[in-house]
This record gives sequence, C-alpha cells and structure tokens, in this order.
Amino acid sequence: MTSSSSKIERPLSKVRSDIAKLMLAAAGVQGVALIALPVLQRSFYGPEAFADFAIYSQLAGLIGAISTGRMDLAIVQHQKAPLARAAFIHGSKLLLAASLAAFVLAHALNWGDFQMGQVHGLQVWLPLGVASMGLSAMCTAWMSRASAFSKIAQYRAAGGISGEGLRFAAASLSHTGLIAGRIAGQWLTSLLALRKVIQDHSGWPRASAEDQKSAWKLDRDYLRFTTPANILAMAANALLILFLYEAAPRDFVGQVGTALAYLTAASGLVIKNVNDVFFRHLKEVANQHLSSLYGRWSISLMAVSAAGVACLHAIPGNWVTLALGERWADMLPAMQWLSLWMVPWIAGSSLSGIFPHLRRQSLAFVLDLGHLILIAGWLGLRWIDVPASSLGTDMRILQEYACIQGGFYSFTLMVGWYLCQKAKSTSAVD
Repeated sequence: MTSSSSKIERPLSKVRSDIAKLMLAAAGVQGVALIALPVLQRSFYGPEAFADFAIYSQLAGLIGAISTGRMDLAIVQHQKAPLARAAFIHGSKLLLAASLAAFVLAHALNWGDFQMGQVHGLQVWLPLGVASMGLSAMCTAWMSRASAFSKIAQYRAAGGISGEGLRFAAASLSHTGLIAGRIAGQWLTSLLALRKVIQDHSGWPRASAEDQKSAWKLDRDYLRFTTPANILAMAANALLILFLYEAAPRDFVGQVGTALAYLTAASGLVIKNVNDVFFRHLKEVANQHLSSLYGRWSISLMAVSAAGVACLHAIPGNWVTLALGERWADMLPAMQWLSLWMVPWIAGSSLSGIFPHLRRQSLAFVLDLGHLILIAGWLGLRWIDVPASSLGTDMRILQEYACIQGGFYSFTLMVGWYLCQKAKSTSAVD
C-alpha cells in the first residue's frame, strides 16, 4: 500500500511543481498585461479599437484551434522520439494550410461586405496571427514533452511583455496597433521556441517515411475528432462577439470585448499552464486514481475562480468611470455577468486533456457540437426577438449568455468525472 501511494504522490508532486513554475512566470506577463490595459484604454485606444481587436482575436482563435490538427497533443503523448518528430512534421504541413485558409477567409469577409471584413489590414494580420499561434503550440509541445517547463515560461514571458510594449509603440497605427503589437509578441515567443527545437535536433526535425506513416495511424483521431471539437468549442464561445460585431454599436462591442480581455487575461493564466502540465503528466497516473485527481483539481480550480468572481462583483461601479472615463461605463457590468460562466469554464478547459487521454475524442466532439447548436440557436432567436439597435444598452443578452455557458461547462465537468470513474471500473475488472 505504501509503495502504491508513493508512486502516485511523486507524479502529483511533479505536476504541482511544474504548474507552479509556469504560473509564476506567466503571472508576471499577465500582470504586465493587466497593468497596461487600462493605460491603453484611457490614453491610446477607444472602445471602437478594442472592438476591432476583439473580432481579430475571435477569428484568429477559431482558425488557430485547427491550425495544427492538434498534432501538438500528439507530440507530447509519443514516447518514441521518431514518432514525435513525425507528428511535428504533420503539424507543420497542416499549419501552412491553415495560414493560407486564414488569408482566404479574410478576403472572403471583405468581398462579402461583412462588418468584420472591414477591419483594416485583416488580410495580413489574420494569417500572421494564425501562423504564430500554431508554431508556438507545436514548439511548446516539444519542450513540454522534454519537461523543459522553465524554457517555456521564459519564452512566454519574453513574448508577452514585448507584445504589450509594442502595443504602445504601435498606437500610431490607430485601431490596428492593438493587433500588430499582439502578433509581434506572439512571433517572438514562437521564434524563440523554434530555435530551441532546432537546437535540439541540429536542424528542423526529420522523420522517415515509415515513421510518418506509423505516427499518422496513431494520431489521425486528433485531426478527425479533437480538431473539429476544438473549432466547435471556439466557435460556440466566439459567436457572441461575432454576432455583436455585425448587429450592435461598435462602442458596445468594444466594451464587451475588453471585458472579455480582462477576464481571459486572468483565466488564461490558469487554463494554459494547468492544461499543459496536467495533460503531460496524465500518462503517469494509473486509471484507478484518475477520478480522485480530476475531482480534486476541478473543485480547487472552481474555488479559486469563484473567489476571483466574488472580488470582481465587490468593485464599485464608479471606480471604472473614474479611472477610464464615462465611455467605459458598461465595461464593469459586462465583466461581472461574463465572469459567472467562467467558474466552470476554467476548470473544464484546464482539465480537458482527460478526453484525448482516455481516447474519448469522439465524445468531446459530440459535446462541442451540441454546445455550438445551443449557442447558435439562442442567438438566432435573439436576432429575431430583439432589434439590433437596442443591443447597445441591453445587458440581458450577457445575462442569458452567462446562464447558458455556465450550464454547459458544468455538464462537461460531470461528464469528465464520469469517464474517469468508468476508466477506474474498467481497470478494476482487468
């Protein structure tokens, strides 16, 4: 009994150590972002500029979700280096295709006379942003596989802090300065990580044709199930901003988009780092311990998130207008409503690696398809029932959104725990 307990405690201790390492470094980056954001709002960019940045972020996130075919997950999971290198090559080819697709999409939105297609320079910014996100994901996955978490933290810090500084420097570009600065910072992170990968291999990673075939047989479910599930999840979360950008006043979109920027700056600190390390160490945890691990982390993450939400709701409304001006008066109420659904979302997203770990990518796909249908159906009814001109003053859309999102992510957490319990039962029978 003691031997079994020590085996599980060592991996769990390593998980906590690696997560703490990444989070401490990332906290500095997010701290800089949170300090810079109100200065950018007050002195450099108005709500309309943040509306353009919000729509770019959602579009880049949508395509970025499929840019590598989730070969970054495959890289981490492969025990054998030749198969991991093959997955890296497959991901690189898919990333090139996704970047070209981003270029075509930006032009199509412009030709189709969509409001979002009118963002200045989108045809350049979108493919550049997608390429940097995908490259960073694959290189970070390679370093994660090698447990080089200190390097990951350093590179993210360098790119994040530089990107915030460049957003100030790019203010002369008007609305697109926010986008240009963010992309430049992402490219710095990506190139630093790529240099590390190339150094590890004395050149670009190579794999034989046989290794590539073997890796593809093992990894194709990431492309068939996990990748579509990712884009469905991103689309469901992006639909609100896409809807508002086409239907509501730009000022309101900017305030909602900036509210999300504050919230995701804080939640991203937890999600990205916990997800990277949690998925990396899952293979070291026996199936009979998965449910207790998943349960403890779910409860802990929701408790931390709920404490943050409580603090946010305690902020007096006039503080925002005093600090940023009357034009940002709707931002705090938007943040307070949007924060409610993020309690289960942070936990569910941080621990989402449980689905590919248990080879239940198809179930994740079904859940995310249902999520997209749910959000799209609700927004369709909203479009019919509420005149677009009233959306600029109507907070009910955010209240309804928070209820729907919170319910869905709470359900996914329960499904994840059920899968862990099922894996435990299966192990006991075996």
